[in-house]
Amino acid sequence: MLAVPTFAFAQGSRRDAPTDIHVDAKRGKAGSKGTERQPVRTLAAALTLLPDPVLRTTRIHLAPGTYGETGDDDGESMPSGTLHLMRRMRPGVHVDFVVHRSGKGDGDVVFDWHDHTHAIATEGEWRFRGIRFGSFRKDQRRGIDVRGPGHVVLQDVSFRLRSQSDAAVWARYGGRVTLEGDVLVNEHLHDAADDESFSGFLATEHGIIEYGSDRDGALELGNGSLSVRTYGIIRLGCQRARITCWTKSNNLTINNGGRIDVRNTTVTLCAKVKNNTPIGLEHDGHILAEDAVIHIEGANDSAIALQKASTFTCNDIDLRGEFEYSIWASSGSMFVGRFLGNVAKVKASTGAGIHIEKIGGELRGPVEARSGGVVSLPDRTVRSK
Repeated sequence: MLAVPTFAFAQGSRRDAPTDIHVDAKRGKAGSKGTERQPVRTLAAALTLLPDPVLRTTRIHLAPGTYGETGDDDGESMPSGTLHLMRRMRPGVHVDFVVHRSGKGDGDVVFDWHDHTHAIATEGEWRFRGIRFGSFRKDQRRGIDVRGPGHVVLQDVSFRLRSQSDAAVWARYGGRVTLEGDVLVNEHLHDAADDESFSGFLATEHGIIEYGSDRDGALELGNGSLSVRTYGIIRLGCQRARITCWTKSNNLTINNGGRIDVRNTTVTLCAKVKNNTPIGLEHDGHILAEDAVIHIEGANDSAIALQKASTFTCNDIDLRGEFEYSIWASSGSMFVGRFLGNVAKVKASTGAGIHIEKIGGELRGPVEARSGGVVSLPDRTVRSK
């Protein structure tokens, strides 16, 4: 007879564990029960009340206010400035951080951590709704770092972070981030930005950042970029996205097998530095813009640049500005798409193919193909050499 295995849950995994935990940075106390009348003071204290594994969806209610730390100095299980999110969870179960409002005059929940600290999710599904990460201090560099098999859902959240090249959201090693509603990252910087105000999205090593089923949401980066590399993936699918970059970075940066999917989204890109490229791909980078419209604003050397076996397919591209090259491609790369307005210089070299299905304005050229490059135009003219 085969022995039937038995499984024992870890301490604290009892079925009567609380499904609602209350946190209040002002009136909460260490050692409290986490009820509405007796809230705990810190996020770390709330997490100690979670079982492992988590058997039922749990809500952590955050009273409006500023949370300047995540843990205490009295023996709780977390450093004061880093939110560690790691729990085994039954399939379909998650932990939900929500704002607990008691009146119309309540303010926001702000995670105002200092000294380069951030949230790290490595296991389980964690959801944040209506929360702001950071207060735009120079020592607030990164927002959320999600690593496999962790999953974070961000719904109607905002970020106020500062760096030269760091990320508000980083998904890596198979970690996954789902976006819902309006996700805003330093959106006040679209018209002007100062030093160390960059904050972008980064997906690497099979990490995924993607919009969920909410088609009405918006993504805004006031000084940042969407960057993918080493088989990372970013998938849009919201109503609109606006990405402005004031620093030395392309707005969409894809390389080393990375991929960005722009699904049914109206995207506006503006690279404020002249020698930046709003859309830049290299080393097997890929963009699929199905049923999307991409507006590219600015005055740059190139609007689109593809290198080293990269691909870009798009329904409609609207160039709003002065670009020396509308598009150039090299080293076996491929472009297929339509331009709504005028098209400036086009260049394909070293086996690259540029296939323009439509030009809504004028072709101002010149069009150049060399070293095995091919350019096909809407009038069926083919340039090759």
